[in-house]
Amino acid sequence: MILKNIISLIACFYFFGIQFLNAQSIYNKTVEDQINYYMKVGDIPGLSIVIVSGDSTQLIKGFGYADLEKKIKVSSETLFEIGSCSKAFTGLGIFMLEKKGLLKLDDPVSKYLPWFHVTYKKEKKEITIRQLIHHTSGIPWETISDIPQDNSSTAIANTIKQVIGVELKNSPGKEYEYSTINYDILGGIIEKVTGKTYENYMDEDVFKALGLKNTSVKISPSNLTVATGYKIGFYAPRKYDAPIYRGNGPAGYVISNAEDMSRWLKLQIGLVNSNFESLITETHIKDESVAPSRSELASYAVGWFVSLKGDGKIYHGGLNPNYTAYVAFSKTSNLGIVVLANSNSDYTEIIGNYLFETLKGEKYKLDHNPNAIVDNSFSVLAVILGLFLILVITYLSYLLFAVIKGIRKYSPIKKKEIGRIGLIVLFLIPVSYGIYLIPKAMIGFSWESIIVWSPISFAVFIGFLISTIGFCLLTYIIDTLFQHPNPYWKSAPSLVAISLLSGLSNMAVILIITGSIGKKDINYNLFYFILAFGLYIIGRKLVQTKLFKITMSIVFDLRVKLANKIFATSYQYFEKLDRGRIYTTLNNDTATIGNSANVAVNLITSIITVLGGFIFLATIAFWATIITLASVTIIVVIYNNVIGKAEKYFEIARDTQNVYMKMVNGIIDGFKELSLQNKKKSEYEKELISVSDTYRNNNVFANIKLINAFLVGESLLILILGLVVFGIPKLFPQIKNYESMSFVIVLLYLIGPVNGILNSIPVLIQLKVAWKRIHQFFNDIPANIVSKEGENWPDTHVSNVKNIVVENVNFEYKNEKTLNNFKVGPINFELNKGNVLFIIGGNGSGKTTLAKLITGLYKPDNGRILINDIEIDSGILGEYYSTVLNPFHLFDKMYNVDLKEKSNELNKYLKILDLDKKVEVSDNKFSTTDLSGGQRKRLALLQCYLEDRPIYLFDEWAADQDPEYKNFFYRNLLPKMKKDGKIIIAITHDDHYFDIADKILKLDMGTVEFISNSSTVENALYSKSKN
Repeated sequence: MILKNIISLIACFYFFGIQFLNAQSIYNKTVEDQINYYMKVGDIPGLSIVIVSGDSTQLIKGFGYADLEKKIKVSSETLFEIGSCSKAFTGLGIFMLEKKGLLKLDDPVSKYLPWFHVTYKKEKKEITIRQLIHHTSGIPWETISDIPQDNSSTAIANTIKQVIGVELKNSPGKEYEYSTINYDILGGIIEKVTGKTYENYMDEDVFKALGLKNTSVKISPSNLTVATGYKIGFYAPRKYDAPIYRGNGPAGYVISNAEDMSRWLKLQIGLVNSNFESLITETHIKDESVAPSRSELASYAVGWFVSLKGDGKIYHGGLNPNYTAYVAFSKTSNLGIVVLANSNSDYTEIIGNYLFETLKGEKYKLDHNPNAIVDNSFSVLAVILGLFLILVITYLSYLLFAVIKGIRKYSPIKKKEIGRIGLIVLFLIPVSYGIYLIPKAMIGFSWESIIVWSPISFAVFIGFLISTIGFCLLTYIIDTLFQHPNPYWKSAPSLVAISLLSGLSNMAVILIITGSIGKKDINYNLFYFILAFGLYIIGRKLVQTKLFKITMSIVFDLRVKLANKIFATSYQYFEKLDRGRIYTTLNNDTATIGNSANVAVNLITSIITVLGGFIFLATIAFWATIITLASVTIIVVIYNNVIGKAEKYFEIARDTQNVYMKMVNGIIDGFKELSLQNKKKSEYEKELISVSDTYRNNNVFANIKLINAFLVGESLLILILGLVVFGIPKLFPQIKNYESMSFVIVLLYLIGPVNGILNSIPVLIQLKVAWKRIHQFFNDIPANIVSKEGENWPDTHVSNVKNIVVENVNFEYKNEKTLNNFKVGPINFELNKGNVLFIIGGNGSGKTTLAKLITGLYKPDNGRILINDIEIDSGILGEYYSTVLNPFHLFDKMYNVDLKEKSNELNKYLKILDLDKKVEVSDNKFSTTDLSGGQRKRLALLQCYLEDRPIYLFDEWAADQDPEYKNFFYRNLLPKMKKDGKIIIAITHDDHYFDIADKILKLDMGTVEFISNSSTVENALYSKSKN
């Protein structure tokens, strides 16, 4: 027997010696460094740890500061609030009263508090003390937010009254649901049974009896230092004076220090002799009447969780607005730890678990998401909103300044704008309701409670959010009342705001979806999903519609400006322009810009979504996000590099398109010539096909470059996913599986927006090419004519023009590729009212050039042209003329003719020109222009008649007429024009009618061979033509 005892003693000594050695050897610099790391990332200013191992071996160590400002370090005597670790003391206090026979655990609460009652499914239910102890009362967890701020002696009773009549979530005794207020009700029962305040009872009957000299409820029992409480906000612990919740003392406001908590641990493990050993052991017995906690994988005892993992672990955490604590022990291993901290950090529990597992010789693995991400997320959101709010306020300040200075003028508000404001206000109703529901949706709290319990960044974020909405609405109203004169700038602020809203809503959708996976109650998530989705769709619709309208307006303005520029250019310069280029610029390039609206919306939304996604990822793991973002940046650089090579091929293709359009125009204008000879048609067709092939090849090559770039981008994005899954855990071992999963989920979602950005780049390049070509076209067209309607226009009435004089007019074609350019001049002649001039000469003699000079289409290099002895500028010379040039263009409509006053003349001239049965004119439009060449020229002559200008110029007008009508023209129409006082200039080869002319001017190689009205010359010409 004695030998057996000796062996037992040796075994015990060996066992406890091993525990002692383990405690000393395992706690080393590596462990201490890890604690310091957790403190840093967890924003914990000060920390006190207790390690109990074996019999009396213990380690008490302080880290950091009890007060950051005063630089007071944490010691073994520093006091901390221990939060919900207080429940174990209250539970023990209840068991002490039961032992004294003052209460029974199966008694209903109403026995001690008759005024207390609750309901389940609208029926009154009784709750027992045992159910309160084990959190099976059915009282909802969210009732913690109903605890009032109260420091009165009746605070506990006032707290209990907050849940009178509350609807239970579960029938009492049926299910476990942790509810802090259960233990406050126990505190009320203690007060009723003992006749003492809860604080006095605990001090006199519990703490002193247990030998805990420095432990109390909320109030420091001595002159020992109480650590300053801190609340996390914007990535740092910040001093925070929490409200007093005296009524929550039994559940969460016991104050203690490392020394007392060391003794408390030993009492739990059974390493200290105590009269309460059996009662303490009873408090460790788990409740097996209900299913265990799924989140904890543990059952609840009396103020303790009992692990069901087979490790014998008994533990509890504590969280107050500015303090945290964690206690864990194992009676089978004679091991216990305490961690006390002066901030509301989730890392206190992580440190506790790390110590516990490490001291057991096991490797600790963080398997849940620390709540620090909440502060990180709201900090980022608050900063973004704060920056945006600054922009809004800045713009609002500019608006007010512009209004005060009179830059912005008051615009009477229209019904449509009142309707828009009304819709915005209506739209804000669900948004405001969504903001109102945030505390309930997050954790079932009231606003008052969530401001206390949440990170400081949350309150700032909410403040910024409400302020941003208010300032945006105010800005919109002022912007509507005092509108910017530029319609594009007027729309810009609202477009930016709605684009941001749409992009952020798009990001919110995926965050809500990922946050709802595995969640039991998703009603609020569903509401926010619908709200975010609605905001995204409505915002996208508004932005896309508005951008489309703006883009179409820009296209319209560009086309108007192009038209204005063209019409402000003289014909002399205009005819040098490539016709294909004019077509493609006015049509294709402006259309490319018109199609940019959708690209712009997709690009803006994608950029905002991607930024929001990476900001969210940065809140999870900053450096991993930086590496991922750097990888995406590399993708964009590579993509741009490949795209850059494609740009020059788009430029070449665009040039080829000009050539193609020119050739198409050649088909239209010269199809009759091509149709005459099959070989000519075949060669032209081959050249057209060749140009089309060149255009196709350049476009194909450019787009293949784009495809290559897209595939490179797509492949690299998939490689980034592989990097996150396989590489990030190796590079950053501290990143946990759930973080990698979050990365993968968000990155998978972001592939779409990233591809959207990449796909926008080719379109932007084409847009850049189009924009460049339009501006180049603007620059290449000299606006050398100022033509404003009615401004300095001459009086061109027939009776006011007496004569036209051409003096020493010279002109030379400018062609840098040839040395001997064709010249015309000098030209001199004078025509009086009623004179007829025939201009004759061979082909290439300069007749058409002279016609362009005297009508103002060309500006002479030298000389001048006078009407009524006044020199007339070429820019307005054409106002005196009605012409039928060769070749001529017949418009479908007559311009600059008021037919309301000339209806009789119209009908008369239609009969004269033998067109009355072929053409009708309505609203200045011809019923048809599908006529023979001669008839089309008669329509052109009809317009000359109706324009009624003092000078007529006809270039080979009679060439397409049949002999009978040609004779009618020369013998009847010209003499009638002459009689009406017109000055007629006709380019003709019809020598049979030279007798009609008052003067004949013959050109040969640009020079005047002669000009005369002599009958001798006419006869000579006639004879020569006969020979």
